[in-house]
Amino acid sequence: MQRPCLPLAVVLIAGLSLAKAVEVEVHGKDNETCIYAILSVNFTVHYEGNGTMENTTFWLPNSISSNGSVCGGNNSAPLLKMNFGTGHSLSLNFTQSAGEFNGDVLIFTYNTSDAKLFPGAKNKSVKHVSVNSLMEPAPLNTIYTCRSVKAIESEAVVMVFWNVSIQAFVENGTIGKNESFCKADMPTTVAPITTSTAATVTPIPTKPPPELPEVGNYTVKNGSDPCLLANMGLQLNITYTENKTHLVNIDSNSTASGHCGDKDATLVLEDMDTTIQFHFTVDQSKFFLKEVKVNISLVINGSTTAFNSNNSNLKFWQAFVGSSYMCHKEQTIVVTEQLVINTFNVRVQPFEVKNGTFSRAEQCKTNEKYIVPIAVGAALGAIILIVLVIYIIGRRLNYSDGYEQF
Repeated sequence: MQRPCLPLAVVLIAGLSLAKAVEVEVHGKDNETCIYAILSVNFTVHYEGNGTMENTTFWLPNSISSNGSVCGGNNSAPLLKMNFGTGHSLSLNFTQSAGEFNGDVLIFTYNTSDAKLFPGAKNKSVKHVSVNSLMEPAPLNTIYTCRSVKAIESEAVVMVFWNVSIQAFVENGTIGKNESFCKADMPTTVAPITTSTAATVTPIPTKPPPELPEVGNYTVKNGSDPCLLANMGLQLNITYTENKTHLVNIDSNSTASGHCGDKDATLVLEDMDTTIQFHFTVDQSKFFLKEVKVNISLVINGSTTAFNSNNSNLKFWQAFVGSSYMCHKEQTIVVTEQLVINTFNVRVQPFEVKNGTFSRAEQCKTNEKYIVPIAVGAALGAIILIVLVIYIIGRRLNYSDGYEQF
């Protein structure tokens, strides 16, 4: 038995997708609940198409089945399995120890024969991706809750989770009322507020805008060898209601992951409740940034809102393969009308990295756009000065001739 899915508090704005949190229960003997879960998941899969590498993105739909799930017992561990579409599934098995339960191994199974999700797939087969779960241990009889955005990257798959609530080893079919929050959801420590007997009230100063982001140094490796290098400072500019914006600086210590190919490469940056994916591609011996995906969870007016934005029609940071791209000026990447990325001091090389260092840099065009007007202005100024000198000399000569004739 499965309850209707619960809507996720996601703002639907132009260019963004509206996802729903999927709710599922696994029942054992006497039809009692033994595993309970609510979660939202976004999948991005890199697959081989007809002559090119392609990306496909889809959500965990609300039309799932829990066939294959197991409550667990003396000889088996609890298993939550969510089946959807044409041969796709997401499963997580659980363990318990010292009064706590934990998610152990997460397995994503996808079928590239599904032409709807994998159009033009060259190799049609069922593939499995197995990774360690990001779930932290939680006390028994509580619900593990993590509303923050979490990303798992493995091989050609990126899975982004948010608004997750899970309880395994449910006793007597009764779901716990207490929550165990993940570290990312834990509030930061705030100094205690002292009261004052003074009659006047000191106004609370407005929060200043964040400073410019620090530049992070990110590396993606193929085995032990660096295959993608990126240095950049990143700032998100989010418009969540009319004329109200929110600036978020991405931590320079964000976790970097991704994959490298001959003509496609991906850099994934994960910073607390934010995940950014940069997809690079090659066209006629030049590489460029083709696609950006952003998943971020914000607390707005006391409630958590997840923004999910994507733009696959970009052409930024272009340079010849074997070189790096560099731009010291601030740049703006419009992902959607509601989400813009401000970049600072960018240097990237997604292909043909040698000896773990950047190759010769190609400067961005924006650094050159001020040179032409200045040069033209200087040339015009020189011409005007020459004409003026000739004019004055001519006037003096004419004046001298006129005086002698007089």
